[in-house]
Amino acid sequence: MSTPEVKNKAVRPCVVLLEPITPKANVDFSAELKKVINERNMLTTKTRKRVTEALEEIQCETEENNRKNKKQNILTEILESEENYIRQLEVIMEFFIKPVKDRELLKSRDFDALFSDISTIYRINKELLGELKKSPHQVAKAFSSIAPFFKSYSFYASGFRRSLEVLQNCHRDNPKFANFLEMQETRPEVQSKLSALLIAPIQRVPRYKLLLTSLFNLTMPSEKEYDSLLDSLTKVENAADHINKIIQEQENMQRLIELQRCLQSGEPNVITPGRYLIKEGLLMRISPKTGHSQKMHVVVMNDIVMFCKMKKDELKVNSLKCCGIYPLSKSKVQKVLDKGAFKVICENEEMVLYHESYYETIKWIDEIEGVIRRLVDDRKTLKKDNTVRRPVKRKDLGEYNEIGLSPGKKLRKRKSVFVEENDGVNRPLLLAKRRPIRTTLNVPSETQNTETTPSFLVTLKPPESRQFKDNQSITRSDNNVSKDLFVFGKPQVDRGFSFKMNQWLCGIGSSFKKILGFK
Repeated sequence: MSTPEVKNKAVRPCVVLLEPITPKANVDFSAELKKVINERNMLTTKTRKRVTEALEEIQCETEENNRKNKKQNILTEILESEENYIRQLEVIMEFFIKPVKDRELLKSRDFDALFSDISTIYRINKELLGELKKSPHQVAKAFSSIAPFFKSYSFYASGFRRSLEVLQNCHRDNPKFANFLEMQETRPEVQSKLSALLIAPIQRVPRYKLLLTSLFNLTMPSEKEYDSLLDSLTKVENAADHINKIIQEQENMQRLIELQRCLQSGEPNVITPGRYLIKEGLLMRISPKTGHSQKMHVVVMNDIVMFCKMKKDELKVNSLKCCGIYPLSKSKVQKVLDKGAFKVICENEEMVLYHESYYETIKWIDEIEGVIRRLVDDRKTLKKDNTVRRPVKRKDLGEYNEIGLSPGKKLRKRKSVFVEENDGVNRPLLLAKRRPIRTTLNVPSETQNTETTPSFLVTLKPPESRQFKDNQSITRSDNNVSKDLFVFGKPQVDRGFSFKMNQWLCGIGSSFKKILGFK
C-alpha cells in the first residue's frame, strides 16, 4: 500500500482583533440593579416598587455612612495638623530663637523681624489645641472662642517679607548666623529649613478656613452643631480677611514709596495719610496739537490721577517726570470710540489716552470711573480737603506737595534770623515757612508786662468792652479773656517804591511770556 504524501503547508497564525475597552466607572450595586429592573420590566408594578424603595433606602444609608466617615476624617485632620503645627513652632523656639538670643548672633532689629511674633502665635494655638483635646467633636466651640485672636497673625504676616530678606542676605551680611543655620537645619530634631518653618504661620489661617468650610458642607442643618459651625467659620473668615487686608495695605504703601522715589527730585510728594494706589501702568498719550503719540506712565490713586513722562526705559530712581495731576473729584472720563481711546477731563484741562489693547483701555476706563463714583458718594456725606483741588501742570505741582512722608529726600535746614533782646545780644530765632506770630493785646492791667516787644510781634488794640452770656445768663467782662492772641502769617512790611516797581515789572514780564506761549 502506498502512503499518501503529506504536503507541508504553511500554517497561518490565528489573530484575534480585540477592541480597546475603556474601564467603566464603579457604579453602586443598588443603583445598577435598579437600572436593570426598570429597563427589562421583569417584575410586576407592585413588586418593582417595593424593590426600588428597598434599593433607595440602602443607597441613602450608604451615602449617610460616607458623609459621616468624611466628617470624622476632617475632625481627625484638624486635631493632627494642629499638633504638627505646634511641634513646628516649638522647634523654632527651641532650636533657633533660644540659641540665637543666648549667643547674640543677630541685631535686635533683625531678630525682631524674624521671630518677634512667634511666641504670641504659639500661645494662641497652644490654647486652641487644649480646647480641641478637651472635646474633639466640639470643634466649632473651640474655634469660636479662639478665632478672634487670629487677627494677631496680621503683625507676623506684615513683617514676613522683611524676615525673608534677612534670611536671603545672611550669607553676605552675617556669615556667623549663616553657619549656625546650616548646622541647626541638619539636626535630626529639625530636618527642615528655617524658611519652611517660618512660612507655616502664613498658611495656617487659610488652612483653618478650608477645613471648617469642608466640615460645614458635610453638616446637615438639622444637626445640633450646625449653627455653632457657621458662627466659627464666619469668625475665621473675618480673621483671614483682616490679615489679607493688612498685607495688601502694606504692599500698596511700599509700592507708593517706590513710585515716590522714581519721581525726579522726589517731587511732588504724593504720599499722605489715607492715600493709596489703585492702578498704574503705561498708556499712550495723543498730543492735541500734533496728533503724535507719546508714552505716559499713569498712576491712579484714590483721590488723584498723576501723569508722568518716562525718562528711562524702566522704572528706576528719577525715571519719571510728573507733568500733571488731576483731582478725580472734579474729573470725568469720556470715551473716544473712533480712536479706541478715552479722555480724562478736569475743568479746562484734558488728556487723551489709549492702550495698545482695546480690552486694557476698557479696564482703565472702568477703574477711573469707579474711583470717581466713590468720591462723589463720599462727598455727599463728608466734605474732604481734595474737593478744593484744581488740575495743575508741572509749573504748579507745588500745590500737591503734601505734608507727609518724603522718602529719599533730606530735610532742608530752616533759615535763622537774629532778634535783638533786652540785653543787647542778637540771638538767632528759627522761623518756619508758616509760623504763628504772637501778638500782645493793649488791655489796661496793673500786671501787664512793660518789656520791649520784639520786632516780629504785632500789637493789636481790642474793643473797649465785650460781653457775652452763658447758659445761666451770667455776664463776664474782658478781664477774664486771655491777653495773648496767635495769628498765622507774616505782618505786611512796606518795602518802598523800588520794590513795588520791581514787582510790577515782573508781572508785565510774566504776562508777555504767557502771550508768547513761553512756560
